[in-house]
Amino acid sequence: MMDIREYVQGFIPEIDSPEKIYGLFRGLGYPEDKVLDPSYKRKIDEFEFAKEEREKVRDIYTVFNYEGKLQIFLIETRTLSVPLVRHLAKRLSDRYLRFLLLLTSDYKEYTFVFPEFERIEEGKHKLKLTRLVFDRKSPYLTDLLTISNIALTGEEENWRDIWKRWKDAFSIKKVTDEFFDDYKNSFFELRGTFEKQNIPVKDAHELSQQFLNRLMFLYFISKKRWLNDDPKFIRWYWNRYKEEKRNGRAQEDTFYDNWLRVLFLEAFNNRYSHPACHPQDVKRILAGAPYLNGGLFQKNELDGLAFHIGDSLFERVLDFFEKYNFTIREELPLDVEVAVDPQMIGYVYESLSNVAEEIYERQDLGIFYTPTVEVDFMCRRSLVEYLANHLANPPGGQTGLPKEQVYRLLFDEDKKEVEGYISKKGLWYRLEEVLDNLAVVDPACGSGAFLVGMLHVLAELYRITYRHIKREITEFNLKKKIIGTSLYGVDVMPWAVHSAELRLWLQLIIEEDIPYEQRKLFPLLPNLNLRLRVGDSLVQEVGGVNLHMRDPRLSPSIKRKLTSLKAEKEKFYNNNPTAKFKKAETLFREELRVFGEILDDRIFSLKKEIQILEGKKREEQLELISSAGKKGPELKLIFAQQIKDKEKEIERIREIKRKIQAPGKKPFVWDIDFAEIFGDKGGFDIVIGNPPYVRQENIAPPNKLKAEVTLDDKREYKDKLLGSIQAHFPFIRKIDRKSDYYPKLCANAVIIKTKVPPTIVK
Repeated sequence: MMDIREYVQGFIPEIDSPEKIYGLFRGLGYPEDKVLDPSYKRKIDEFEFAKEEREKVRDIYTVFNYEGKLQIFLIETRTLSVPLVRHLAKRLSDRYLRFLLLLTSDYKEYTFVFPEFERIEEGKHKLKLTRLVFDRKSPYLTDLLTISNIALTGEEENWRDIWKRWKDAFSIKKVTDEFFDDYKNSFFELRGTFEKQNIPVKDAHELSQQFLNRLMFLYFISKKRWLNDDPKFIRWYWNRYKEEKRNGRAQEDTFYDNWLRVLFLEAFNNRYSHPACHPQDVKRILAGAPYLNGGLFQKNELDGLAFHIGDSLFERVLDFFEKYNFTIREELPLDVEVAVDPQMIGYVYESLSNVAEEIYERQDLGIFYTPTVEVDFMCRRSLVEYLANHLANPPGGQTGLPKEQVYRLLFDEDKKEVEGYISKKGLWYRLEEVLDNLAVVDPACGSGAFLVGMLHVLAELYRITYRHIKREITEFNLKKKIIGTSLYGVDVMPWAVHSAELRLWLQLIIEEDIPYEQRKLFPLLPNLNLRLRVGDSLVQEVGGVNLHMRDPRLSPSIKRKLTSLKAEKEKFYNNNPTAKFKKAETLFREELRVFGEILDDRIFSLKKEIQILEGKKREEQLELISSAGKKGPELKLIFAQQIKDKEKEIERIREIKRKIQAPGKKPFVWDIDFAEIFGDKGGFDIVIGNPPYVRQENIAPPNKLKAEVTLDDKREYKDKLLGSIQAHFPFIRKIDRKSDYYPKLCANAVIIKTKVPPTIVK
């Protein structure tokens, strides 16, 4: 196999013609009698491509044909756009059962496509494409390995054996597993280095994750050519530093402090300071860096730690990243690229939770990776219920959209029939309104798999809707609108939330070609601090006081303040220059202040209710005297007990207010952090996720190091969980204390919506 890899590495840069493509497969061991003559071209019209796609095809060759059962096609095109690739593969799949497709527009960049049909349900299959995109002049190691793996060994007995080799070679799992192994090694080397610098283990863990997240994001945006128009900017930047070091103009071990940190915290925030240590070409490039902003590149507590990353350590991390091809398109259920995509961030998060045993242990956290296909299905299934609830019987006596038609809208590949039905009934504007009012939360969001999945499906629905109502919006602004309006997440692990932020940011820039001027004018990345919260979804208490405080009876003045708060959060999310609150911390304080007013409003209402009860009690006393006790004393006792209960509730609310205003880090509380959701609509419309699966004996405070957790800690935390459930369900008298996190989280999720039961998928 080593000989094959050396052959591929040497031959790939030379494939600049159809003849060289044929030569590649001969060199990979494909039988001479089944590799055809490159002078033979197929007639394009025989494939019956759609007119628009037909015009983008130059020539078609059959490179390899195994008894009509297995083919390799080469197609010369004018573009390599994803829609064109999918259309061509689909048309070929209508004629051929098993084949491999190779496309190029210039014999410099190539796309290999391995198609296969995936079973969706009984009797129904959909075409799944796995693509390998590479530049012949600068292929990545993973590109070379994939091509090497389609080489034949001579042991293949029939076409099925060859097809199995293709299927194995184009397995994304191979790249995923290798990337994670390399990532893990770099991660623990970084963390060990930081620990040796006297940084606490948990901070070292978070710091390592933040550094690798930032560097990974750098690779993704380099693929956009947003840095010096160079898809391999990071390698250039490092080599430029080494050149300055060789010439005595840069000191040893200063790349992170003077070059990378400046790029992260200054250039990406439109605050480049033009340090003297940078040569003129670097100054020009960094001054033109995109204005990203967003939490990922804002200076935080971790950046203030006394740590150091030497040049040799950075180079080892760089060598790991340089092996892989990064794609900013996240894997879809039926469209996969053999490369490192943003979904890898989620895989890394969930896998690291398993191996970082002294801090995060999988059996303690119950973290599990949910495959893309399952995420997509769950998102679509939950939207079926939500849309059916709101479209089946619209207000004003209008004709509704039956649930079976909603199913078709979400699940049919060909949606022409259901789109025609919706047009006939005039429901497109109603559908837009229902989508605009949707609020979705994942209360254990991890690295954001369900948030990203929901973003994909909602973007698909909006695009269909906007096409029919003639509304235009860029992909960037559409996804930004969906994230800012509909998606919310909570997780107890800060680095999980940061991973989710990273994936959502990448979703915004995936296919958006934002002009240079716009990349500098306004921050590209929205502030996700208020959409994604770090906190315990289950325990809502501070200092022994349960903070559950949800009451739909809000005064008009409080509702106006919640409306204003919601508007200011939207401005902050969008980096609007007119925003009243410029930092997340100031908005957090405003949330607390408004929640305090909600508590005051509730106290005022309770006092009025007490006054009414006291008045009734006096009236009852007068009536008892005048009627010589004909009614008896029982009503008097009932009123007295009701007054006592309300006075007790007032004291509890006052204690809540004292606790949340005490100095210290603000706790996560559903009612405070998402006050505008509960105040405006009574809760979230959809609760979705993969809740933790943790055996009851392993339940423990999630923010304590495993080694520090005692039996008393476990008992105390369980008591808090029970208190949280009973605060929402006071009619429950006894809980056996033997259930795991799963039903507890789902129970808490159920009460998030108070007006209409939410759609819950778990």
